[in-house]
Amino acid sequence: MQLHHALRLPPEELSVTTLVGAGGKTSALFRLADEAVAEGRRVVTTTTTRIFATQADRAPTRLVVGLEENTIDWAALEANLAAHGHCLLVTSLAGLKYQGLPAAVVDALAARADDFGIRLIAVEGDGSRRRSVEAPAPYEPVIPNCTTHLIPVVGLDGLGLPLAEPYVQRPERLRALLQEPDPATRLTPRMIARLVAHPYRQRSIEPTESPDTGRQPASRACRQNDGDPSLPTGGERKQTVGARLAPLLDKADSAPWLAAARQIAHQLSRQNQPTLIGAVGSESQTAIRERWGPTTAVVLAAGESRRMGKPKQLLWWQGEPLVARAARVALQSGASEAVVITGAVGEQVEAALEALRRDAGGRLRVVFNPNWQDGQAESVRVAVGALSVGCEAALFFPVDQPRLPVALLRRLWQVWRAGSDLGAVSVAGALRGAPAVFDRRFFGALEQLQGDRGGGGLLQQRSADVISIETPPHWLADVDTPEDWQALA
Repeated sequence: MQLHHALRLPPEELSVTTLVGAGGKTSALFRLADEAVAEGRRVVTTTTTRIFATQADRAPTRLVVGLEENTIDWAALEANLAAHGHCLLVTSLAGLKYQGLPAAVVDALAARADDFGIRLIAVEGDGSRRRSVEAPAPYEPVIPNCTTHLIPVVGLDGLGLPLAEPYVQRPERLRALLQEPDPATRLTPRMIARLVAHPYRQRSIEPTESPDTGRQPASRACRQNDGDPSLPTGGERKQTVGARLAPLLDKADSAPWLAAARQIAHQLSRQNQPTLIGAVGSESQTAIRERWGPTTAVVLAAGESRRMGKPKQLLWWQGEPLVARAARVALQSGASEAVVITGAVGEQVEAALEALRRDAGGRLRVVFNPNWQDGQAESVRVAVGALSVGCEAALFFPVDQPRLPVALLRRLWQVWRAGSDLGAVSVAGALRGAPAVFDRRFFGALEQLQGDRGGGGLLQQRSADVISIETPPHWLADVDTPEDWQALA
């Protein structure tokens, strides 16, 4: 999966990505730029701190500008973008490093991006002295207010290293942030989960003079709406809203690092935090190996079972009602939560789920569809409307597929994590409508469905984009009539 795809950068709109942290920021910066240029987008890269001259050479061209908003040579920028599609903006060269731009200059550039067809501005927002792990300094990160995507980066090769020099950047601040006073303490996956998200959910409104740049940084807008002020942070950061926070666990280029990254990503998903697992170095064939985040498995159980003659949601099979079995499978699928959409006999269905909902500890929700007679599409729309704000993907399946195995749903989630925005099942090569997983970029399309069909029509329309899993037909057998029920029993 490419990095720009994992970040869902809109091709026709400006995105401003700011990378912070350590362990692969610069590689991710230029990897993202290369991907965008290959897609035909115009890209500007820069830093709000400093960048090594050898790293700056990775850009096809660079333009030196001043420290004020009106010092960009716009004609030269247009010429460089027309020739290369990608231009690095810096100020002066000091020793081995180029000095970066004030955040206000980046904001000014973003304000005029449409004039030059710029669709991506990628910014490196702090320094790490090429360490894999760092704690934010009081004067960093320097994040432009125009930032749309904030990407904290950490190198997984820092796992197991002591929280001390020369292994990590700013070890004293790191130990304070993690509440681990002993320098001999070694970095664990749980510590990384705290490091890559919590400090960046806050914002500093009291800029401190930076010894690296010798100037006052502009406001550092981390722009998350779910910050936890009770958590220790890397400085006095206050909450604001706007940018999407997407931590990147880099250097997952071996089985042990990938396993550790999954542990971290799973923990962050439980905190409603999307996470990317990648290997963004230039030698890597795939920038992002997996994406994680809060997900929802949806059981569609609103119908009146007209052909069955009685509510099939309440039919008992192998010791439990079909709706309880479907909800249990949804909970076991690997989703962050399960949602059951009810309609006809809604109160009875809810009562049948009461014990399971109690045991699920908040992971199972029941949502009533008051217009259930309007067909399955209405239940899908109700489900999408009930998804949490941070939900990254949703998996839909009907209540009446009692042989549906948990393992199949887990494989569908893995299809999504590996980069497919649409995942479904097929029988003898024919695409089926359920179960199926939809990335959040299709939530809007699901809300436009009409009639008695769910997402199957959308899957058929986008069949070229669907990754399907060949499935034995009996796994998908549904129960619509008394004859179906008798054959199942």
